[in-house]
Amino acid sequence: MPILIYDNLCTSCTNYAKMVNYLIKGRIVMLGHYTAQGKELKKKIFPEGYNGLEMSWFVNERCAYGGRAGLIQLIKYVLFSKKTSATIRNQFDLELCTTDCKTVKGVFIRSCSIVSHSKKIAIQS
Repeated sequence: MPILIYDNLCTSCTNYAKMVNYLIKGRIVMLGHYTAQGKELKKKIFPEGYNGLEMSWFVNERCAYGGRAGLIQLIKYVLFSKKTSATIRNQFDLELCTTDCKTVKGVFIRSCSIVSHSKKIAIQS
């Protein structure tokens, strides 16, 4: 099952993850960058010294796709993956959000960053 890693301390990013979760009806695991599970997964995926905080990531068994590449993979997954009855109960806590991205400018900047950044990292087994 794929994983979406997002900035769980940012209001806009958390709302983005909630919207994705709603659209895919719990067929992707959602992990915050700053959660214990998110930090552990990032240690396994990213090269040493790279933290990947500048964008959200769509992770499958072969690659981690960040930013625009991740958005493209997410759309492909939503449109073309087989519908399964297995669902994940993802939890989102907007109380944790410390970055105020609720303003029009904040939402615009965060939205632009998802399409302006792009990275692909192969996962070593």
